Amino acid sequence: MFEKSNSTSASTEGLNLTSTLKTVVDEYPNDDKTKTQDLIANIIDREAEEKKILKQLDCRMLPLFCIFYFVDFLDRANIGNATLAGIQDDLHLTPGQLSMAISGFYITYIIFEVPSNIVLKRINAVMWLSLIMLVWGIMTIVIAFVTDFTGLMICRLLLGAAESGYVPGILYMMSKVYRPREFGLRLAFLLCMSSLSGIVSGPIAYGTSFLEGHGGLHGWQYLFIIEGIPTVILSIISYFYLFDDVQRVPWLTSTQKALHKHYTNGSDTDVPLTIKTFITACYDWKTCLFAVVYFLNATTLVSYQVFTPTIIDGFGFPVLTSQLLSAPPNVMQTIMTLLGGYLTDRYSNKRGRLMGAGFSLAALGYLLLIVLESRWASGLGLQAPANVGWSAINFPKLEIRVIAVAVVVMIGNSGGIVSSYLYPLSDGPHFYFGNIFNLCCAVVGALVSIITSYLLWRQNCKLDRDYQEFGAISVLLLKFIIYLLKIMYN
Repeated sequence: MFEKSNSTSASTEGLNLTSTLKTVVDEYPNDDKTKTQDLIANIIDREAEEKKILKQLDCRMLPLFCIFYFVDFLDRANIGNATLAGIQDDLHLTPGQLSMAISGFYITYIIFEVPSNIVLKRINAVMWLSLIMLVWGIMTIVIAFVTDFTGLMICRLLLGAAESGYVPGILYMMSKVYRPREFGLRLAFLLCMSSLSGIVSGPIAYGTSFLEGHGGLHGWQYLFIIEGIPTVILSIISYFYLFDDVQRVPWLTSTQKALHKHYTNGSDTDVPLTIKTFITACYDWKTCLFAVVYFLNATTLVSYQVFTPTIIDGFGFPVLTSQLLSAPPNVMQTIMTLLGGYLTDRYSNKRGRLMGAGFSLAALGYLLLIVLESRWASGLGLQAPANVGWSAINFPKLEIRVIAVAVVVMIGNSGGIVSSYLYPLSDGPHFYFGNIFNLCCAVVGALVSIITSYLLWRQNCKLDRDYQEFGAISVLLLKFIIYLLKIMYN
């Protein structure tokens, strides 16, 4: 067992000491704690009640996040389909300008991720997430009416700034309501939306090609309009149906809220974010290694998602056929992502090994593209659920977690900038440089995942020993204090 799901852990003996320590401390509980314990004490079947809470969360939260994540990736990756549809010729873009427009999204996406999560923590999360969704929906529509490189670049920069806070915001909110063992598969469903957007975007681009010239607009313009309008509508739905705090929702009973707070270790205190908090999160070795792995994962996945139509076009298919054939590889990615989520929950303490296997499979796919120069679809996605959720479950303090997750996603998504320059049309039809680069990223990703997993395992072993020693001393000290208090009272 290489690593545990949380940054703190305890052996069987440590858990027993925790129970003893909790019993001693609970002799002098405060009113809120007493009320919570009284509510939980009245539960007849705790396991059944936890399942009811989980079902409610899955029905009320997960479908919305999946739909929002779907349009998130649909709106950011449609530039790949628009390229095949002729945006480069219609706006008179050079290959360098097209690459700059693609990478421009990730520049502001990276810059604004941490500030966005700080804003989310300070104000109403629902209002903030709904607002940025509205902005990126409008920007997607506006792209349809740009006439030159400057207009396209400005829109892509604003689109990246607007979308920057959404993924880390979703991860943060999910980490507050789901336990680590519940996190993997649900995150996999969320990540599947990115590959599903790839499945849908090809046929949509194919359909809009038949609108070429209607109303004086090109097919790629209709592509941005059709994909932008639903985002604007969903931003309004988001505002009315999302929630900030499980403790305030009307669809859970007081007992269920108390139980949820208990098993997720929820806190009533809202610790303010300070410069010290930011420095602590950034200089944690886990943040650095999680970010490196995320970067390598993002590079391989973004290359796959954005440039699949371009790579398929290099096989010699007509443009319209290439748009349609971009769907099957995304079906494979969806299956692999769901499998990765299931395995992450099933073997929650072996995330590093699972990610090593996923990166190795991705490396094999890119190797086949290089060696065989044929129509192979690489099986990316197995490592994605474990990778994306790794940082969200390894920082128990919320004020540290909200910064660390944003930093990891910020650094990791810089892989999107790198991938934007890996597949210039001039490298077609085989795109050796891009495939070799991604092959190297996948191999390094497998190695760093295993190393990170080993270091987490080492840290957990140390925490187990330290916690047992501290726990034994604390229990003896508290028992002695209680003994003195009883003597004084008598």
